Amino acid sequence: MSKKFRRQEKYAEKRVNNKAWRKPRGINSKMRMREGGKAIAVRVGYRTPADQRGFHPSGFKEILINNEKQLALAAKVADNRTAIRIASTVGGKKRMAILKMADEAKLKILNR
Repeated sequence: MSKKFRRQEKYAEKRVNNKAWRKPRGINSKMRMREGGKAIAVRVGYRTPADQRGFHPSGFKEILINNEKQLALAAKVADNRTAIRIASTVGGKKRMAILKMADEAKLKILNR
């Protein structure tokens, strides 16, 4: 699980998006100066290991599918660590066809 980097003074105003990272830039900023007891800032050493990058939290490698042709290609390269995600722009009729084909190919679907 990756670290949760918080925005500086996220508690100060409700309208500020608390989850959106912004680099601390203040001249007297304790967070920028990495003072103890303050929130941690993004740095090089916190990067995810190379063998874990690009994976879904469930541990599967995602393949985005927009149509049946892409699903057929994905079925050829799929293994037990691969799952498909149907694009949000796919309509209901095409989504049903993709779901049916994916079930026949025994593929894991992340957003059924």
